[in-house]
Amino acid sequence: MPLTIRQFLQNPAFNRSRPHILGDGTRLDDDVRGIHIAESADLAGLIEGGELILCSGLGLSQSVEQAAAFLDELHRSGASGVVFSFLADEAPVKAALRTAATSMSFPVVLLDDRARFIEIIEAYNEISRSAMVVSGPDAVADFLSSPVAEQLSVLDLLRTAADLLDRPLILEDELSVVLFQRGLGMEQMSLYAQSRQRAWGLEQGRFELAGEQWVHNPVFVDGRRVGRIVCPLWRESAGFAVILDRLSRILGQKLSGDLDRLHLLRQEFLADAIADLRTNQTVTEQGAWLRLRLFGVTDVLELIPAVLCIASGADEENDLSSLIRRLRIAFEDFPVPVIVRNGLGDESEAVGMMFCLASHEHPEVLLQRAYRLVESEIGHRQWSMGIAGSFESLKRAATDGLLEAYRVARGALSMVVRKPKYYLAHDLGFRWILQTLVSTPEGAAFVRDQLGPLKEEPELLAILEAYLGATGNIAELSRSVHLSRPSVYARLRRLHEEFGIDVENADTRTSLHMALALYRLEGL
Repeated sequence: MPLTIRQFLQNPAFNRSRPHILGDGTRLDDDVRGIHIAESADLAGLIEGGELILCSGLGLSQSVEQAAAFLDELHRSGASGVVFSFLADEAPVKAALRTAATSMSFPVVLLDDRARFIEIIEAYNEISRSAMVVSGPDAVADFLSSPVAEQLSVLDLLRTAADLLDRPLILEDELSVVLFQRGLGMEQMSLYAQSRQRAWGLEQGRFELAGEQWVHNPVFVDGRRVGRIVCPLWRESAGFAVILDRLSRILGQKLSGDLDRLHLLRQEFLADAIADLRTNQTVTEQGAWLRLRLFGVTDVLELIPAVLCIASGADEENDLSSLIRRLRIAFEDFPVPVIVRNGLGDESEAVGMMFCLASHEHPEVLLQRAYRLVESEIGHRQWSMGIAGSFESLKRAATDGLLEAYRVARGALSMVVRKPKYYLAHDLGFRWILQTLVSTPEGAAFVRDQLGPLKEEPELLAILEAYLGATGNIAELSRSVHLSRPSVYARLRRLHEEFGIDVENADTRTSLHMALALYRLEGL
């Protein structure tokens, strides 16, 4: 089994140097396929990919931009991560590195104390040669005592503990809603809810699942019981209860002052279930529903996909992540379950939502309420909300439905004037069908033929667009562009005389309207 970055960081060669994870901690489970010392970011031909890079930071300066470029080059070379052990206490350089690392999508580790790279390499070789992967309660105990455990997020802490335990591990809230699970197979998932319901009704310390004894341990946050950790009983270890209690206490410390993170875990897993339906062909409808029911989404008869589309440049990646977090918290008290997730591929600048309705719900009322909730969280940025039709199939809702909702939201975002409402496909008019021409040679040729050099005249382009939006009403046009009527007429004459555009011709207006809409769609 390949060695992972997380396992490697737990080695004493790293622990005694007090590692700080600066980059993307979600990729600590990436494989380490080798180790390489380098002071230059140019590793072309030197590594094959997947290596962990050891660096003393000699090539870095106090420039955040230079540090970011250095890290980005290491990432593009195929490195699985980078570990810095500075030769001296270069506080400004370390500060620049910390700032640059926050935007990296691979692990960046800074060692507090100077480490001997030769010891790290020897430790790697020794671990790699070991055929046995250490697991079980003792491995969990060692991990919980390491500095790495202190730095990991709640999600990574639970994942690592489950992996080291090599048995299923579950976190529930006080209502027995699953917030985290790792290691449950499909059969166990189907049996779990029923077994837990019986066990919690009696407040038993143990229960039986598929012929195996399971135990639970409460989790307290700031003196309040908020949930429990559940896992199979490890009969071989007399100290297993102590280890579970220790894991519960560390978890409670991490959640102190921020209980929202508890239910954000559940949303992560719900979002993963939707993402898997879109990207993994082997995931079945039945398996996906099983995952959703395990995490408390039950009695769903109707699914309505929705997408929020945000104008390019109006939202940085960190802001988008923050928005998703705020929406997940805001929708926690919504009348129906709402799964909020970031987009994939072409939809990466969008936010997807899945409304899970029971038979008695009224979609129009709920969706308008959801629009107002989103509006209160998204602020002044340019955005739109697109809604697809109603689906009974979860797989179709996750694939066709979210894609349709994205196209509706994108089409609505291209409108010059938008109403404060969510949009459906029929609200877009010809923009719905125009989207099939975006990024095609035919679409580009049509825009070029209709608009030509006018694209280099943004003021005239805006006047033309406003004219078409006002359906030729000069008084309305004058108000919308804040120009006097004589000024408006002067610009319309220029459109006709310099660019040959006859705005009085109905066919010309139709063609220009479509070309402008396509031009705006291409610019999103």
